[in-house]
Amino acid sequence: MDSFLQVQKSTIALLGFDLFSEDREMWKRPYRAINVFGIAAIFPFILAFVIHNFKHVLLLADAMVALLITILGLFKFSMILYLRRDFKRLIDKFRLLMADEAGQGEEYAEILNAANKQDQRMCTLFRTCFFLAWLLNSVLPFVRMGLTYWLAGHAEPELPFPCLFPWDIHIIRNYALSFTWSAFASTGVVLPAVSLDTIFCSFTSNLCAFFKIAQYKVVRFKGGNLKESQATLNKVFALYQTSLDMCNDLNLCYQPIICAQFFISSLQLCMLGYLFSITFAQTEGVYYASFIATIIIQAYIYCYCGENLKTDSAGFEWAIYDSPWHESLGAGGASTSICRSLLISMMRAHRGFRITGYFFEANMEAFSSIVRTAMSYITMLRSFS
Repeated sequence: MDSFLQVQKSTIALLGFDLFSEDREMWKRPYRAINVFGIAAIFPFILAFVIHNFKHVLLLADAMVALLITILGLFKFSMILYLRRDFKRLIDKFRLLMADEAGQGEEYAEILNAANKQDQRMCTLFRTCFFLAWLLNSVLPFVRMGLTYWLAGHAEPELPFPCLFPWDIHIIRNYALSFTWSAFASTGVVLPAVSLDTIFCSFTSNLCAFFKIAQYKVVRFKGGNLKESQATLNKVFALYQTSLDMCNDLNLCYQPIICAQFFISSLQLCMLGYLFSITFAQTEGVYYASFIATIIIQAYIYCYCGENLKTDSAGFEWAIYDSPWHESLGAGGASTSICRSLLISMMRAHRGFRITGYFFEANMEAFSSIVRTAMSYITMLRSFS
C-alpha cells in the first residue's frame, strides 16, 4: 500500500513536516513554514483594513473574506502542530492494518487499492480547485489595475489581500514588497488547508475500505464446524471493532477542525455570495465564482467523507443479515451464543459511525443546510449596500 498518503506527505513536507519519519525528525525543516508566519504577520494589516472600511459594505465584505481565510489558515496550521504526533500514530496504525489485510488475499488488496485510487482522484480535484483560487487571487490585482488603467488612464495599486499598511504602497518599491509579502503569505492559507483536508479524505477512504473488507468477510464466511465458525467470526468482529476505534481516534482529532471549517465556511459563503452577485458581470466575478467553488468543495469533502463512513460502517449490519451464518451452526448452546453475538453486532452496526463537529454531524444533510443558509443571508447583506 505504498500509495497511502504519498501525495499528502509531499504537501505537508512543504510546511516542514514529515509525518512518515520518526518523532525526532518530524519537525526537521521548520524554516519551510515561513509562509505561515508570513500570513500571521500580515493578519493585523488585514484587520486594520476591516476596521477602516467598517461602513463600506462592499469593501468590508471583501476584507472579511480575507480575514476569515487567514484565521482558518492559522487555526489549521496550529492544529497540525498540536496533532502531528496523533497523526503519526494514526498513520502507523493504518499502515499495519492495511499490510495485514492486503496480505490475506488479493481481493482484500483490491478493495484497498480501489479506495486509494478514489481518494487520489478526489484529492487531485480538491488541490486543483484550491491552487486555482490561489493563482487567481495572485493574478487578479494585475487584471484590475490593467483594466482600470485602460479605461481611466490611471490605476490604484491592488494587493492579493486587502490590507492597510502604514507605508505608501503607491511607491513602486513599497508596492513590490507588499505584493510579494501578500502573495507569499497566501500560500500559508493554502498549504495547511490542503494538507489537513486531503489527509482526512485519505483516512476516511481507507476506513471505508476496512469496513467493506469486514462486510466481504462476513458475507462469505464458512466454517467446517462450530468452533471454526466462531473463530472466523471473532476475527471479522475484531476487524470491525478496530476500524471503529480508528474512526473514534480520527474523529477526536478532527472535531475542532470540522467545527471551525463549517462555521467559517458558512460566513465565507455569505460574503462571497454577496460579492459575486455584485460583480457578476465584471472581471472579479470569475475570481469570486472560483472562490465559492473552492469553499463549497472544502465543506463538501468533509460531508461526503462523513456520509461514506457512516454508510459503510452501518452496512456491516446488512452484511451479517445476508451472511450464510445458518449453514455453519449446529444445535446446542454454543450455536445460541454465536447467534447472540451476531445480533449484538447487528445492533451496534445499525448506528454506524458518525463524524461530528461537536454540535452537528458531517454528512450531506449538513452540507445542504450550509449552502441553503448561506444563500439566504445574501439578501440580507444586499439590503445594507
